[in-house]
Amino acid sequence: MAERRITPGGVLCSIVVTLAVLAGAGPVLASTGTIPWEITADSLVRLDEPNSILAEGNVVMIRPKNLGSGGMFIRADWARYDVERGTVKARGNVYILSGRDEITAKSVDMDLGSETGTFRDSTIFMAENHMYVTGQEVVKTGEFSYTLKKGWATACKPEEGKSPPWSFTSSTTKLTVDGMAQMTNAVFHVKNAPLAYTPYFTFPAKTKRESGLLFPEWSHSSRSGLGLMVPLFLNVSPSTDITLYPGYLSERGVQYGGEFRYVKGPESYGTFMLSYMRDDLVEGADLTNEYKTDDLIRRETNRYWLRGKANHDFGDNLTGRLDLDLVSDQDYLQEFQDGSMGYTASNLLFLDQFGRDLREETIYERESSLQLVKVWSNMIASGELRTRQDTRHDILLGTDDGDGVLEEGEYSILSRTTSPLQALPRLDFTGRIPISGTRISTAWDSEYVNYWREEGVGTQRLDLHPKLISFLPRGGWIEGKLSGGARETAYQLESYGDSSWDKERFQDRQAYDFTGNMATILLRDFDLGKSDWLEHMIRPNLVYEYLTRTQELPNIGDSFGYFDGVDRLERKNWLTWQFNNYFTVGGTNKKGDFWNRNLGMFKVLQTYDLREENPENSGLPAEGRRYDWSDLRFEATVSPVPNWALGYQTNVSMYGKGVTRYELLNQYNFTGGHSLGLNYRYLQDSGMIAPYFYTDLTGESTHDLIGMAGVRLTETISADAYLVKSFSEDHTVESRVRLIYQPACWMVELETSKTPDDQRVMLIFSLDGVGRFARLGKSNL
Repeated sequence: MAERRITPGGVLCSIVVTLAVLAGAGPVLASTGTIPWEITADSLVRLDEPNSILAEGNVVMIRPKNLGSGGMFIRADWARYDVERGTVKARGNVYILSGRDEITAKSVDMDLGSETGTFRDSTIFMAENHMYVTGQEVVKTGEFSYTLKKGWATACKPEEGKSPPWSFTSSTTKLTVDGMAQMTNAVFHVKNAPLAYTPYFTFPAKTKRESGLLFPEWSHSSRSGLGLMVPLFLNVSPSTDITLYPGYLSERGVQYGGEFRYVKGPESYGTFMLSYMRDDLVEGADLTNEYKTDDLIRRETNRYWLRGKANHDFGDNLTGRLDLDLVSDQDYLQEFQDGSMGYTASNLLFLDQFGRDLREETIYERESSLQLVKVWSNMIASGELRTRQDTRHDILLGTDDGDGVLEEGEYSILSRTTSPLQALPRLDFTGRIPISGTRISTAWDSEYVNYWREEGVGTQRLDLHPKLISFLPRGGWIEGKLSGGARETAYQLESYGDSSWDKERFQDRQAYDFTGNMATILLRDFDLGKSDWLEHMIRPNLVYEYLTRTQELPNIGDSFGYFDGVDRLERKNWLTWQFNNYFTVGGTNKKGDFWNRNLGMFKVLQTYDLREENPENSGLPAEGRRYDWSDLRFEATVSPVPNWALGYQTNVSMYGKGVTRYELLNQYNFTGGHSLGLNYRYLQDSGMIAPYFYTDLTGESTHDLIGMAGVRLTETISADAYLVKSFSEDHTVESRVRLIYQPACWMVELETSKTPDDQRVMLIFSLDGVGRFARLGKSNL
């Protein structure tokens, strides 16, 4: 074997050798194409037969990324590169950087052209999902695909001589470029302790998606029994996927669920979810199965929830939106609030992806809509189909004789007979156009809606509201805005089902409104010393509101009610004064940089009723003394330090009713990750609305406390608490305490919560890079 020593042994020398030159006048052999490698080492030896390079001591091999292929970096104590075959053998402290993946090994046999080979006692770090995998023998089958024998996987960075906090061991593991780590005979370990075994297991090892089983969910409830859900992910196409959620509850039966997602473009995408079960836990006259003691009878066996949202961009500022929310009964969302298919997770998902959430789970009337919106520079046109679903249960009427069961003859069932309104369709057209050469703009709001219902009275309604808007000239002491308009509302009333309407079908109403807003600004700066200052701005403001109408939806208001807020226009002749104060602090820091922030705000305001007669439908007594002044209102916010916000609002009656309303808001974020929040609200009458005129206290008072606290006990342990206390009803609406342990690569949450209808303890275990591993819960303790 002939050799040619390039550098003398024992002499430290770092030279760069381009293999295309070493191979002679011709290029590098076909196995590596024409892409050169750069090698540095303490000693480099050229071997003629076979044509190869032998490198020893601090060996570094580099294939630059900018030379036409993916970059690669190899470091080892010893290496032999076969130029003709394009292979390398490396020994001792081998380190390879391929793309973003990092590989360490004791020895490597590798084909550099195909980037395949065998690694012994190797650890691979996959940067895309921060996973570490280790194997006694690792076979690299492609650029980013591997097969491991007798290996383990974890998201925790390995420390020499220590077991990772958690890991999966397996007899064989396959890592594929398309998305998943597939493990055979997988065992889940915490430290060195094995906790669970499965003959086959998959988890995401890349950002690319691949079909497979996801982590199961376990649960326990005294109402639902033991539960298990095993999600299955199906990668239908690069822009479409489906996740199935089959499950079982021992007291209720089989659960079915599914989620469908698609993406058609940056602004065109959708997510739809369906949950279904044939519930074996059905309430009848047996009071022992009651979910709540509310005199409602729950007889639904086929229970479901269909929800979804979609956006679509048609181009040219034309967009469409779809919102679905259909549920079998009013309790489903409250009973199944947790889990991957529960209300909480679904609501957060829609809010994050679409910026639109679901109606609260306690609202029995669910809404679905399909909208189409066209936007111009100064006009908006929209069309909508909106449906409402009444999910209320029938009412159970009866008297128990003491045995806990309402037997035949002791009860009756009152069915719900109301039929919700359906807007089929609703058309809106609004806009504002300036009049050239003036400070005046023409504006309009117009709406047509067809209110249909299966049973009852509906209407076709046309509402037109043109107006003029003008700003006061700038540059003087006074600033403000004036607007005035006329409104015409026409109705064509219809009866549906077995209902009848024996009054005038065609109705109309006219209304006229005017609003004026005038203000001025007084400003002064105060020197606080050390280059700091305080700015105080005073803005007195006077607002006048006038609204008159011919009548309140003739012949309907007393006998039927209102379809929506458009039908009820309260007469106004109000003058509101405001005294607003704004405080700002600022200055320069030690580096000479300018800074400023809002210190707080304080305002006082009150409304005076200029009408000669007492306003209708506003809680005022029909006879006797007139009550022209509203409550005197105080509002204040202050931020003594950048991480502390305080707010306070209160109302004082002008007619001997004392303090009728107050609310305290407090939020403080301590250094070190601690936080404290406290909201306290009192309403003397729950029916109070702005501008808070006199009320005879016909409604109930509300007195609530909402508290929140978070504490970071250590770098890895934190706790938080949440409390809602109703003093007016003398019970705790909700209380929740949570303890979180979160080291670098996993997390466990222990949560306990209590409501008047439920008590629950839940344990959630999550693994970085893998997701939720276990969900153990117990409710109705």
